[in-house]
This record gives sequence, structure tokens and C-alpha cells, in this order.
Amino acid sequence: MSTGICTTDFEEKNAPRMMADDLFALIRQYGYTCTQFAFSSVSESGYFPSGSIEIPGTIAPETLRAVEKAAQKHDLPVMVINGTFNMAHPDKEIRMTGLERMKILAQAARELGVKYISLCSGTFNHDSLWAYSPDNDTDDAWNAMYGTMERAVEIAEKYGITLAIESEASNVISTPERARRLMDSIGSDKLKMILDCANLFHRGEAHPENVKSVITHAFEVYGHDIVIAHGKDIREGEGIDFCGTGDGIVDFSLTADLLKQYGYAGDMFLHGIYERENMVKAREHWENACR
Repeated sequence: MSTGICTTDFEEKNAPRMMADDLFALIRQYGYTCTQFAFSSVSESGYFPSGSIEIPGTIAPETLRAVEKAAQKHDLPVMVINGTFNMAHPDKEIRMTGLERMKILAQAARELGVKYISLCSGTFNHDSLWAYSPDNDTDDAWNAMYGTMERAVEIAEKYGITLAIESEASNVISTPERARRLMDSIGSDKLKMILDCANLFHRGEAHPENVKSVITHAFEVYGHDIVIAHGKDIREGEGIDFCGTGDGIVDFSLTADLLKQYGYAGDMFLHGIYERENMVKAREHWENACR
């Protein structure tokens, strides 16, 4: 299992992005050996994500070549591409725009030889695809998300790409059971799971005594469908306070053992670090947990 990182950890708010070559060189310098890549992470794309869609409207051939060249030069393969947009947004036009851009992204993924695109199941929140809405548990929210997911899976099947979602407290797919329901209802091997243990905790649950049961339960519900693993962490507390790998309460040794037990064949992509001075420490924490 290689240790990778999500390139979004190198995006600074309202700041210029790095050129692809510079970004991949820096990631390799920190000792990572693969990436989950977002086109918003490189200046060649000219794209900054909105609160609802994180997929560019166009991807120029020159941008693809720059990413491919940087990945090869620094021996840092792209294993996953971010395809997040608000799949449950109350505005149907936003959902349809996201799907149109998903077609562009799937074509780009195929050209780069990448098999997986990561998704966000979305929220009924108008402002941010990562923000909670009290309407997320309604039939309207489920149906909006489900209809979008059906279309997205059709795109994935056409381009030979596998999509992966995760359970997140702020989204419509907020529990392992809802993730299981979605996969079973869609019924396609092109829709699988991302394991991000930090995202399994709801408000009031982020305490050490709950860690083993929360993580183990997720594996029991969808462990054999995990195709991507994320290494974000969460601090102890009554709220939801994410942090870099090793700075919170997630038991990464348990996570590593369960990934092996359930036959996970992919890599680990750390996420939520952001501070450059902690990039090596986070990687070493995960790698020590695997021993």
C-alpha cells in the first residue's frame, strides 16, 4: 500500500496555484509516492472551485499533458481524480451542470489512465457542498441525489471509470447504512466507497471510547466495497473538527489492519494536513501505523 496525498491539501484560499511540475516535485519531496489529483490544484487549469461544483468546465489538452508529464517526471502517479460537485443541490440546473462537467472529467481521466473519480453525495445546503442542511434526511434531498447519481454512473459505465463516494455527516450519504442503500439501489459495480474514518463521526461522537466501534461498523457495512482510503483525522470534542493525520483520535493502526482484513488493494491518500511543516510527520504517522 503506497502512501499518497490529496493535492487539494496544497491549495491556498484565494492564492495562485502552483504549476503542475512544481506541485508534483514538492509532493515527491515530502516522500509521497502517489496522488489523488484535483484540476483546481494546478495553475494550468485556470480553475478555482465554486461552493457547488469543483470540476472545471473545460480541460485543455495542454493541461492534461502538463499533469501527465509532471506525474511521470517525478514518479508520482495519479490514482484518483476529484469529481466533487453538489449532487443533491436543490437547484436542478446546478446538478445538471455538474453532470455535464463529469463527462469532461471522465474523458480526461481515461486519457490519463486513471480508474477512479471521487464524488461528494451532496447536501440540500445552497451555499456549499460540504455544509450540512437539516433537509438532508428528506425524500426530496435523497431523490435529487439519487437521480444525479444514476446519471453519473451511466457516464462512468460509458468511460470505464469507477466512481467512489463516502459517508459524511454533513451530506445526504451521512451513514454507512445510507451508503449501503445507495450502492444496492444503483446496482452497478461502477459505484464504490471511499473510506475516510474522520468523516464517520457525527456531532457528539468524536471521543476515544467510540473510535473502535465507529470504524469497525463502517467496515462491517461496506468494507468489501472500499476502493479508495483517505487518511484525514478528527479532534476529540462534541463538534466536528478535522485535522491532519495523527493529530486527532482516529486509530490508524486499526484502520490499516481492517483494510488488510477486508482485502483492500489500493493506496492511502492523506488529507486535511494543509500545513507544509506537517506533511512528513503525517506520512510517517500513517506508515508507522502500518507496521
